[in-house]
Amino acid sequence: MQLEILTLCREARYNGQALDISGAFDVFVTPRVPLVVPICWLAGRVRFERIEEGPHQIRILIIDADGRPVVPEIVEDLAVQVAPDLPTVCKVFALQFSQFVLPEHGEYAIKVAVDRISLASVPLYVRSGK
Repeated sequence: MQLEILTLCREARYNGQALDISGAFDVFVTPRVPLVVPICWLAGRVRFERIEEGPHQIRILIIDADGRPVVPEIVEDLAVQVAPDLPTVCKVFALQFSQFVLPEHGEYAIKVAVDRISLASVPLYVRSGK
């Protein structure tokens, strides 16, 4: 399995065939904290090979620099089945966060694991500024 896409963005939609991502970002600049982000999306795409067919579990964490979660952990079960005429299949997610709170300036991380195997960690920064 391979994580092909992982990003925070202003909007994400998945219609069963295509993942549309708009306004991908990784930095907030704000003079005040806590920062309350009214709405944002986390979009991702994981590719599985035929040998990986079957049940899986995806876990998504957004943590601060000390490893503390800033939103509740997301855990979802996945059923992976590859079409007979294809060698791989993608599982896609587009998760909306409302009132997403980042408590202080600094570095955060978005982590994704499948079956407790870490696939990626991408940074998210909250910087001081006007």
